[in-house]
Amino acid sequence: MADYSLILFDLDGTLADTHQLIFDSFNFILRKYTGAEKSPKEILSYFGPTEEVCIRNIIGTEGFDDMWADFIDYYRSHLEESSLFHGVRELLVSLKNAGKRIGVFTAKGSTTTELTLEYYGLWNLFDIVVTGSLVRNHKPHPEGVHLALEKLGVPASETIVVGDSPSDYKAATSAGTGFIAVTYDSVSRSKFDGIDCQKAESVAALKSLLASLNTDVSPL
Repeated sequence: MADYSLILFDLDGTLADTHQLIFDSFNFILRKYTGAEKSPKEILSYFGPTEEVCIRNIIGTEGFDDMWADFIDYYRSHLEESSLFHGVRELLVSLKNAGKRIGVFTAKGSTTTELTLEYYGLWNLFDIVVTGSLVRNHKPHPEGVHLALEKLGVPASETIVVGDSPSDYKAATSAGTGFIAVTYDSVSRSKFDGIDCQKAESVAALKSLLASLNTDVSPL
């Protein structure tokens, strides 16, 4: 990976601290439509497909349009309770200034992805955004990575995927790209126990690692 030209970032848990917002959004509609909540672990067990599919799998299809509208309204109105990880904006700008292409590869649906990236003023920074709404096979399947590479005309050998979960790792390695795990907390670190890959425990460490792989990106 000494001469990479494209970096594909996961979104939730990699660029933005949005997990609590996601759990709260699901529990908002669960309380409204079922009268009960689920734990974060229970909600996570449904993850993989987009939020729309998760809602159908958790609650059912009857009245879905109302549930989805309520989910989006809650998510949009509580985005201020989420945050970008410290240094993310500066990292993305430095990569763009170095002439790198950057993209997002997320399991989120297109609506919540756009809401999140627009809220943080990041949407226009990315050369491509691949969401769970655009693929038939979700992470850990490499379809999303392949789609990004095809659209941008970049070979896998010049690409790095950055993510916070083993599904990101599996998608990257299946597609033949490089991979960096972000392990900002003990939970994310434990996910990569026994997985041999490069790891960054902070955004600053991620930028330094990317700089070590390519001299066009200056370290912090």
